[in-house]
Amino acid sequence: MIFRCPAGGCKWYLYATPNGLDGSWIIKTLIDDHSCGNFRVGSKNRQANSDWVSRVCMRRLRKNPDLPPLKLVSAINEEYMVKISYKVAWLAKEKAMRKIRGSYSHSYQMLETYCNELKKVDPDAVTDILTNPLGNFECIFWTYGITIRAYKKTLRRIILVDGTFLKGRYPGTILTAIAVDGNNHIFPIAFAIVMKEKNESWGWFFTKLRDHVVGEDHEFILLSDRHKSIIQGVPKILPKAIHKYCSYHLSGKFGNKKIKFLVQEGAKTLNQDEFWGMMLRIWCMSSKAHEKLMDVGPVEKWASDFQEKSRSYNLIMCCMYGIVSTNHVESWNKMIVGERMMPVTTVLSMIRDNVIRHYRDYHNDSLKFNSPVTTWCQELIIHNASTARRCTVERVSAGIWTVTGLVRSCVVDLNKRTCTCKWFQHMGIPCAHAMAAIKDVGHDPYKFVDVFFLKETYMETYKEEWIPTPGKESWPTARPTRKILPPLKVCMPGRPKVVRKRGKAEGVPVQSRRCSRCKRRGHNKKTCTEFIDDYDLFTPMQFGEGPPLSPLNQTV
Repeated sequence: MIFRCPAGGCKWYLYATPNGLDGSWIIKTLIDDHSCGNFRVGSKNRQANSDWVSRVCMRRLRKNPDLPPLKLVSAINEEYMVKISYKVAWLAKEKAMRKIRGSYSHSYQMLETYCNELKKVDPDAVTDILTNPLGNFECIFWTYGITIRAYKKTLRRIILVDGTFLKGRYPGTILTAIAVDGNNHIFPIAFAIVMKEKNESWGWFFTKLRDHVVGEDHEFILLSDRHKSIIQGVPKILPKAIHKYCSYHLSGKFGNKKIKFLVQEGAKTLNQDEFWGMMLRIWCMSSKAHEKLMDVGPVEKWASDFQEKSRSYNLIMCCMYGIVSTNHVESWNKMIVGERMMPVTTVLSMIRDNVIRHYRDYHNDSLKFNSPVTTWCQELIIHNASTARRCTVERVSAGIWTVTGLVRSCVVDLNKRTCTCKWFQHMGIPCAHAMAAIKDVGHDPYKFVDVFFLKETYMETYKEEWIPTPGKESWPTARPTRKILPPLKVCMPGRPKVVRKRGKAEGVPVQSRRCSRCKRRGHNKKTCTEFIDDYDLFTPMQFGEGPPLSPLNQTV
């Protein structure tokens, strides 16, 4: 038997002859040198089974657990020149994901071990696990020492909260509290996994958030959707917090696109006359929509112009800083789609890795700033400076100017850092009118920017170094003293849902029921009260047209 490498020009060669005594083979000649530079053995290789493919694709699947099998097939074919079937790729992905995520049920038993390992590398981290009397998992709260210190020192006093469901074998919901840094980036500060979004779950999460993150003097703005449990829990547990509603979720109550636009613009505007003008336009289009919007609650809950004032004089007044929706926390929920399908211990580990990765990238971005402020703030200042060129400035006193712009005339007080357009004090960044006054007096515009947008503050936010937790291989093998069982799983009829149902507010039309009796929508045949003539019930489709009239009858 002679074997040669299929690569053209390769020197690899093997010559073997059979041994007649025991039926074995004797290798006579072997040149074990692949001059082609690789070990590819052809496009069809029996050794390229699911075990080999799973080992090869382990690195790719760790980065992207949602990688479909077809992309695995193309990647392996491109890198190793081995053709594998879709079935082999699918089996390989299942084996690799089983090795990556581990057992779903055993993962709950490893929760306490992971929390202990986390506190070894981060002593200021906070973890709390609750179980029912039988030992089944109920909820867990965790946060990190670096995020707590950054929020208290350098971040704005506004927190966005929301929940998203897990996609694994056991039910659960991830509750997340997100802050926003000076460059308008996401900064996660606290997490929790609970069974359902209910009053007890949100109340427990807010209690932990108050005790370990925001502190007892918890004066800040809390932005969320209008979930009933959040509305009931915030006044009881966070009485000093200013609770605001997300404008996007609020506009989702209406199907008309123009009404949605007016609701979102009304939430952002800082002029009361403009706000009530938009409300009047909504009333003209639909009085029911206007009544529904006013029934949501006081306009202070969702309109920026009706901002509640700070109750404490020794703190900086809480401002919205232009944030009127929970888009930041929704973006974070999109980032952790791969983590949400993992076991619970892997969820905690991968979320921390995600936070560390963003923390490192934002720290590197701070080294590239070319101005004393962040990039996002610099763009706003440049835009306002270009608009200020078309304004007319008249100085009234030492620190007060009257600035006439294209739309309105405003009074700017640089000593108090205020403008009658309210944009200056609302954003913490000089507006176009303030920029015109600053240019007239020759001051540096960066001195009138809030401290949260300065480059030094941003670098202070991301100056600390994270220490990664050790892998599962180095965890102690001793069984934890506390036994945590998986949560009680309630099996609903039908196939388990992985993708949540999208509502009417997300652009998916909701199909209403159609009555088979009157052909109208909104009810069914049992509850139909429409009057239908008996003649209409006997349609030609049911009984046919019948025989044609004879010529004699037609003449008569």
